[in-house]
Amino acid sequence: MGNDAATVPIERSMVVARTMNESAEVIRQLYVGHEPRLGRDHAGTEFRVVSARAAIRAGPLGADRVHVTVNFRTATEPFGYLFAMSVVHGRFTASAGGEERQAVAGDSVLFPPGAPVTARWADLDAGILRLPVSCAADLAAERFGIDPADLRFESMAPVTPRLGQYFRNVCTVVGRELMADDSAAAHPLVAEELARSAAAAALATFPNTTMTVAHSPGPGYVAPRAVRRAAAYIELHAAAPITLTDIAAAAGVGARALQYAFARHLGTTPLAYLRRVRLEHAHRDLQAADPTSGATVAAVAASWGFAKPGRFAMDYRQQYGQAPSRTLRT
Repeated sequence: MGNDAATVPIERSMVVARTMNESAEVIRQLYVGHEPRLGRDHAGTEFRVVSARAAIRAGPLGADRVHVTVNFRTATEPFGYLFAMSVVHGRFTASAGGEERQAVAGDSVLFPPGAPVTARWADLDAGILRLPVSCAADLAAERFGIDPADLRFESMAPVTPRLGQYFRNVCTVVGRELMADDSAAAHPLVAEELARSAAAAALATFPNTTMTVAHSPGPGYVAPRAVRRAAAYIELHAAAPITLTDIAAAAGVGARALQYAFARHLGTTPLAYLRRVRLEHAHRDLQAADPTSGATVAAVAASWGFAKPGRFAMDYRQQYGQAPSRTLRT
């Protein structure tokens, strides 16, 4: 019974630096190469980082809480991943790609991948999210039909304050889950779902090429056999953290073409179909489970990548007409 995908331990660490030179080395080791402009050490200097990261296929999904008691200036190398910071206390100023962004408590900043950043901060307490660029690029291809290579983030500032708040809320949820003892994010499917939620929030919050993509005609006819190949691949690999790109490659067509084909022949999307298949597997596991042995709805849901129990229960009730807890008890 159940999904046999192995869990991956979440890596957690805490690093404390007491001098400016040590602080510069912490940044270099955890984040990116840089050239710090160091000031004078003083009593009480502290650079503390509490980190957690989970392994996903595209690379590490990381969350950090940073506390810095000193003024610091640095010029970094380009980031090779999405790096977002939400300020809790203090002040942070960053310049990249000709734009300067000042952030205070309640503000968020997204560093554009591939661009060097000049930054300075004072008495800073902030949350950080680190996410592989490909997570956002694959989602952009799925939702908007653009080539993953064409995704570019064009500003460090949120489109609106409300979206900025939404992004901070998502980052808080991701960070809380990664930091938690016995986190469900140790399961690859849950970690992928968290990364997907963070990528969706980033695409909605910060100006990027998905917001300006021009309408383009459909990709033309795709034979039903390509859809059948994709469906068979999904059925066989539902327990694995597969992506739209994986499914399209198995079908022998492009991601955008496959989406059009699924909509035409099945009235859904490839990833919605994958979610439905995983829901069916969870349903069978609940039917076969023995609640007296310690089986729970939350554990079964997590084993099939449903990171949010409330959303799982809603989808389950809609599909099967009863709560998952009732299925488990009967």
